Amino acid sequence: MARISHPLPAGATNEAQISAFEEYIGHRLPVDYRQFLFQLNGGRPVPDAVLLNGEEEDIVMCFFPMRDLQIGNVDVEAIEELRTWPLHCAWDDLQSERKDLYAEAEIEQALLPIGTDGSGNYFCVVLDGDHADAVVFLDLETGDTFSLANSFTAFLSSLRERTRMDYAIGSE
Repeated sequence: MARISHPLPAGATNEAQISAFEEYIGHRLPVDYRQFLFQLNGGRPVPDAVLLNGEEEDIVMCFFPMRDLQIGNVDVEAIEELRTWPLHCAWDDLQSERKDLYAEAEIEQALLPIGTDGSGNYFCVVLDGDHADAVVFLDLETGDTFSLANSFTAFLSSLRERTRMDYAIGSE
């Protein structure tokens, strides 16, 4: 299973913040993902590579941390700022795209962006429906989703060493 490098990039979270976030999004988070937030609250997985459709390699640059909803919208001006970008901002970003993107791609489940590849795409937890708790990759340009694992824990276990070395983001 992947370990998390640089955990707690925005500090620790607590039950009150997680409960407030769940109320904000209207869904309960998967148990294993909640536990991840309590223990590590974001960070970079090592190893960080994932296969999309069993063939195309991509990386998980980082997992977004839970931050207090009271901080409101946080703009990202540099790629490194994604490491502390609040989970609620990722949710809001995808919700603003939802009407067009979800309709075009025929996405029926609610998706929570939990991390990014650093290229504008999201790793998401499915929040409802037949595939609730699963992790998918969401290509924001095409709206395509790729199933990655049945749970957050299984997703972490599936991460592997990179075979490509041409990513703009270095490994640690």
